[in-house]
Amino acid sequence: MQRLLDIDLLRSFVAVAEAHSFTRAAARLSRVQSAVSMQIKRLEEALDRRLFERDSRTVTLTRDGEAMLGHARRMLSLNNEVFEDMSRPIMAGSARLGASDVASYLLPQILPRFAVAYPSLRLEIACDRSWNLLDQLDAGELDIALVTQAGERGGGRLIRQEPLVWAAARGHLAHERDPVPLALFGAGCIYREQAIAAMDAAGKRWRLAYSSVNQSGLTAAVEAGLAVATAVQSTLGSGHRVLGPAEGFPPLPNIEVQMFTRSGAIAEGIAREIARAVEAEARYPM
Repeated sequence: MQRLLDIDLLRSFVAVAEAHSFTRAAARLSRVQSAVSMQIKRLEEALDRRLFERDSRTVTLTRDGEAMLGHARRMLSLNNEVFEDMSRPIMAGSARLGASDVASYLLPQILPRFAVAYPSLRLEIACDRSWNLLDQLDAGELDIALVTQAGERGGGRLIRQEPLVWAAARGHLAHERDPVPLALFGAGCIYREQAIAAMDAAGKRWRLAYSSVNQSGLTAAVEAGLAVATAVQSTLGSGHRVLGPAEGFPPLPNIEVQMFTRSGAIAEGIAREIARAVEAEARYPM
């Protein structure tokens, strides 16, 4: 026999669990307390489990209730996601997305969801430095820009923060050389300036061995065992190691990825999908 859970009962259950009160939960749901109490009773009967301990002052979850809370939240989230997906407008044509080299690590997370959400929309992708992408956005050459260096420009939406770390090749000793050979982003990059300032402040000797305008150039120097480079931590593979205070390397700032969007239904729709993809990956990393 197939058993089904009523989403409305789950919504009331989560409201009571979060409010620790039937009265406050009823107010949140715009219902009378007796109706919420009846819904909780129906859910407990359906599950054959007692979900709350009740006394004259407090309402607390039982052990079964604590286990059920996680399930209920996920089911409500999925329910909302289904309706958001099904209400998404059908769009056709093309859109232009720009991503700075540092922000481009997000593309493998974004593109699969984009392909499913908008199969009739052609996406053109450009990778460039943040300030060039923002200029292209202003010129109408891009619809969306994912950047990591917005300067004083406002209007962006922060969608992700990632640790920036020192990376070396596992099995190589570039990090033990004196001075340390560094592979850094090209001149004008804020992360290059912050890396140099951190090394100088820590009193660690270094030399600029390689300079590149993109991450792939830095990664090549690291994987060859020739230098230490800065990298977004989540992009490192099993062949890399992170260097920290134990190896004499100072901490680095977080990378902040901001999204800038032109007005228009297509750009705004893609922006919503990008934000959802990044949020989903943060909750349930691969």
